[in-house]
Amino acid sequence: MRKIIILLVVLVFGIAGLTYFYFSRLNSENDKNDTALLVATNQASIIFTFQNDKSFYQITESQTLLQQLLGIDKMALLMNFKKAIVDNDLYNSFINDQPVYLSVLPDEKKDINFLFTAQIETHKKIENFKSKLKNPLTQANEIYDLKLSDSVEVYIGFKNNVVTASSSLQLVKNALKDPKRNDFADYIKANNQYKKTVLATTYLNFNEAPALLKIILAGNINGELNFLNKQNSYAVLNYNFSKEKILFNGNTDIKSADNYLKLFENISPQVISITNILPKNSANYVLYAFADYSNWHKKLKNWFVEKNENEKIEKNISNIQNQYRVNLNTIFPQYAKNQFILFQLSTGEKLGAISLSNGDKVKQLLLDISNNYNDDIKAFKTDGILYSYFGEPFKKFNKPFYTIVDNNLVVANNPSTLQSFLNDYKNSRFLIQSAEYLDALNQISTTANVSFYINLKNSDGIFRNAVQNSFYRNLSKEASLKSFDTFYYQMAADKNRFMTNMLLNKYVKPQIPDTLTNRL
Repeated sequence: MRKIIILLVVLVFGIAGLTYFYFSRLNSENDKNDTALLVATNQASIIFTFQNDKSFYQITESQTLLQQLLGIDKMALLMNFKKAIVDNDLYNSFINDQPVYLSVLPDEKKDINFLFTAQIETHKKIENFKSKLKNPLTQANEIYDLKLSDSVEVYIGFKNNVVTASSSLQLVKNALKDPKRNDFADYIKANNQYKKTVLATTYLNFNEAPALLKIILAGNINGELNFLNKQNSYAVLNYNFSKEKILFNGNTDIKSADNYLKLFENISPQVISITNILPKNSANYVLYAFADYSNWHKKLKNWFVEKNENEKIEKNISNIQNQYRVNLNTIFPQYAKNQFILFQLSTGEKLGAISLSNGDKVKQLLLDISNNYNDDIKAFKTDGILYSYFGEPFKKFNKPFYTIVDNNLVVANNPSTLQSFLNDYKNSRFLIQSAEYLDALNQISTTANVSFYINLKNSDGIFRNAVQNSFYRNLSKEASLKSFDTFYYQMAADKNRFMTNMLLNKYVKPQIPDTLTNRL
């Protein structure tokens, strides 16, 4: 009996040891196969990935809009790289038909740069690749200098059968450090569904967005961009080739339980109408929509609990009722409709709007907690009312001025801003009348839960003051971003994630046929 027990113990430990050995070898092989992905995702906020075949380059070279987006300098770098590596059968044979990762990273010159990463085919030895290169920069032959043209050179580095390349030496040096597993790499692996019908895929890591934005912005990341400081989110977006627009479709995943956008998950996307009141000179907006306010308000209350603000909110509502005999719980929960919006004008002025089911009734109910500025414009007497019922977006409107038009409560921190809005409203000067705006809306879904919109032309003055001069010069070039008119990031809830459309649009005015012109 004793011998049997000993044999069983030995057998159990033997099986455990073999299992550990098998899975450790398996994990080791997986880590080795994932090296390119781990290198590419290290501190990257944007990764563009595609299959290295000549058809991809042929298609993208015909996409003039993509060239305009990247700008003359960056496009020249990509084309020189293609000519030196991809068009060279000897070099390209090592990475032929392999996935290529193009990471967007800040470099040592405080510029946006690219890091190319690819896995060398398993049956090819990395030493064979090295032997084809000249001018090793390091004693260990890990980094090489390759001139693409008289004025352009790239640095090529090697790590565990992975090749990296960049015009930034520092980015290549960083890539040679031992890559570690990270959540972004795991996200890409989980969402990597390569299809031959998909030309390329973009992955976004919002956690690393602040590092990229810091070199673009002239000041701190605040205002409308403040949410990016703590945005634990990722997105996977497939590129849809078109000569008329740059469009990506896919999903956005919000990871943090206390993220405000989580309040819009598992809610049916809504038809949007509140944007119809936006002035023609609107520069940008952030739109939120839900199916039913009462159900959404329950989520908001839980969000306040997560942030340890629920007691403070309840106390403020109770104090208002005691002081003014106004029960706010019988106003907004009853008359708030299904969408609200934050928007900014080309002048930099910021406003917010909330759709109502009965604007006249809300106007009467708010009289006792409002000061009268003029016949059209009022001001809340107390702080934090809108934040209590709509959360984060209205935190900046602590005790705003407001007006009610067309069953919409519109707020601003200055009465002159509201007066400007009312002038546009009364004179029917609306964004919805813009051909550029309508053309962009026709490219995306008619329903959404969260949307981010930028009118690039109306935002020119805002960009001039907000971004570094070197980046603004690129924005203002006709052959670059200036030729586009719309950026749109649209999110529609699909259970625990958001179906997403990301659009960069360029409206082309329809040409009137010569025969029709002659008749006219």
